[in-house]
Amino acid sequence: MQYPVPADVKDTLYSVINMIGIETIRADVAADVKRSEKYCRDIIATCASRLGPEAGDETLATLCEALLHFMLTASLLPSERKVSMQGADLDIVIPSTRVLGKGPEKSLVIQVIRGDFVAKAKQAESVQPHRENIWLISAQPLQTDYRNYHLGPGGLSYSRIISDIGAFLSEKGGRGLKLLP
Repeated sequence: MQYPVPADVKDTLYSVINMIGIETIRADVAADVKRSEKYCRDIIATCASRLGPEAGDETLATLCEALLHFMLTASLLPSERKVSMQGADLDIVIPSTRVLGKGPEKSLVIQVIRGDFVAKAKQAESVQPHRENIWLISAQPLQTDYRNYHLGPGGLSYSRIISDIGAFLSEKGGRGLKLLP
């Protein structure tokens, strides 16, 4: 099931990104993917403040997904988004569905959780046999043994996800494209 990004979330996100500067973010994270942590932390905090306390977990998860799409592009990390593979709806596949099909140990499936995560996790499991390569993003921490990036306290902070994707790809030999200056 596809969730469109509500206009207020997208507008808020891109107003904050534009305030910092799209090219500044791109140059910084393309040069050093670890710089994404500060940008993610700052952008999420500013957006959450602007969206206000009425922004629920679904809205915040949508914000995380939209920011992840932007940061994957900015950091030049290879990904496929909103894909279907063998009947499973997947939010993000790193680096590609081709790699996932041929060598799932070299691929991540990232699912964005809005509500109950069991169905989303099962979809990921149907194409990714390596549980450690199934990552979940949520507004609040989930009670799960999957790797869970979230905005809540403790555990894996959402702001680390781009750095961790970069580290995964470096370890597995799939860093992706680097553009020449």
